[in-house]
Amino acid sequence: MKLAFSTLGVPGLPVPEVLTLAAAHGYDGVELRAHPEEPVHTGLSPARRAETAAQFAAAGVEVLAVAGYARVAAPGDDAPVLDEIRALLRLAHDL
Repeated sequence: MKLAFSTLGVPGLPVPEVLTLAAAHGYDGVELRAHPEEPVHTGLSPARRAETAAQFAAAGVEVLAVAGYARVAAPGDDAPVLDEIRALLRLAHDL
C-alpha cells in the first residue's frame, strides 16, 4: 500500500521541507495545494516548475495531484473559471 498526504495540512511549507517530511515518514506521494500563497501555484515560471519536478523526482516522492481552487459552481461568467482549470492542468502536467 502506498501512502500520501496533502500540503493542505502544512500550509506554506517550502517544497524541500515537504519532501523531507514525506521521506521521514515513509510517504510515497504528495497532493500539492496550488494557491498563490503556497510555494506551488499556477504563477510559477517554467524554470521553477522544472526545478520543483526535479526535487520531487530526486526525493523519490510522487506528485499525485494538484489541488486548486477553481470556483466551478460560482455564479457569473465561466471563462475565468475555465482559464483557471486550464492553468491548473498545465501546472499538474509540468510537475
